[in-house]
Amino acid sequence: MSAKTLSVKTRHLFRFVLFVTFSVGLLTGCQDDGPGAFATVETSSMSDVTPISATGGGTVVDAGGSPVSSRGVVWSTQHNPTADLPTKTDDGTGEGGFVSLLTDLVPGTTYYVRAYATNGTGIAYGEEVTFLANEPFTTLDNALKAKMNELAIPGVSLAIVRNERLVYAQSYGYADKEASQVAVNVDRYRIASLSKPITAIAILKLSEAGLLSLDDAVFGANGILGNDFGAPPVGSDKDKITVRHLLNHTSGWINSPDDPMFRAVNLTQAQLISDLLANRPLAYTPGTHNEYLNFGYCVLGRVIEKVTGQSYEVYSKAMLAPMGIADMQIAGNTLEARLPGEVKYYQAEFSPYSMNVARMDSHGGWVASATDLARFMVRIDRGTHVPDIVSSSLQTMYFKDNSWVHAGSLPGTSSLLVRLDNTFSFVVLANTRTEDNYNRILQDLYTIVREQILMRDVWPSYNLFEK
Repeated sequence: MSAKTLSVKTRHLFRFVLFVTFSVGLLTGCQDDGPGAFATVETSSMSDVTPISATGGGTVVDAGGSPVSSRGVVWSTQHNPTADLPTKTDDGTGEGGFVSLLTDLVPGTTYYVRAYATNGTGIAYGEEVTFLANEPFTTLDNALKAKMNELAIPGVSLAIVRNERLVYAQSYGYADKEASQVAVNVDRYRIASLSKPITAIAILKLSEAGLLSLDDAVFGANGILGNDFGAPPVGSDKDKITVRHLLNHTSGWINSPDDPMFRAVNLTQAQLISDLLANRPLAYTPGTHNEYLNFGYCVLGRVIEKVTGQSYEVYSKAMLAPMGIADMQIAGNTLEARLPGEVKYYQAEFSPYSMNVARMDSHGGWVASATDLARFMVRIDRGTHVPDIVSSSLQTMYFKDNSWVHAGSLPGTSSLLVRLDNTFSFVVLANTRTEDNYNRILQDLYTIVREQILMRDVWPSYNLFEK
């Protein structure tokens, strides 16, 4: 055979190889070939990540040149996974969104995920997303599940921070029992009195900005609110109440004959404040006696509005936004006013849906996830890894302590925000409270999480805030 003949055959073989390669390229979905023929698919962000599973999915935006015969996600420990891998899901056909469950993950491992869609032209892929399978916290999980069973707690969400890194976030039980809706980490709960630290930090921030002084009077001609809610009665000492007194629960008002925030639910905030200012005398001289008072923080919400010219909720959301918190909101009152992603509340002795929770805004009205409250905590904890939202003011109140606990409780709600020994902090939220002793569920959940934190020697190095 001559060299010339061999050269011709070689050229024919080369053309054949090019043809085969081009055909395979079509089958594997190189989206640059045949524009418009492939499906268009988007990859969803990951949620409900556990040590061994995670929830993902995607959306087939456009079927392309022919009907979508299969769709799902594919994942790998390497970049750009493809649908020839065994680690993939099959989540139906056609256009639209779909949800995928990723299983058999290895704890502590980083995974790369892409949605895919197959039509007659080939396989198209969405953008790649990354997530980290959590480290196992089996002993903690089991302890919490046992306590939930003992106390008939429908749902719980937990977030643990170590050195200002979110190292564990997990949810248990049900957000809505009747709908068999499993609790997930993005669920939002009424947080009751955990609203007070948010209000306190807003006040401290305004103080550092020079917009008010903690020693400013609140009511009367020389007060921040002036006579907006009526003039304080002469000789009542109510014109001596300062912002600091309200922050520290030393205004002189007490919850007798009742907690004003839970009576006359049809009154507006303005009507309620005017009524107490005119008709409920102080039991003590301002600054001389400490008694926990929801009403004082209701007034602080109005101080914030007066100083900023914005509603309490609008100003607070703007303060929270730089922390990466976008989903906190003031609650509605009724089951019908339940917010998107908000859990359902359970209580036998008093309906969670018969209160004026919206009126409680600045002392007990917020709805939040455990993870978002953890984001808030790392910005007020005097730690060195994440900048705090205020500086010198964190040496006031309980914020200055190495360890502190703030609890919240309403019918259908139990909540904890805890700072532990300068190293750890954690958030626990539940959608009920114990009937016979409102504090029991708070005490038991606090004890379990604290003990499990102190018992654990090895901690993940990742930061789930970044995932």
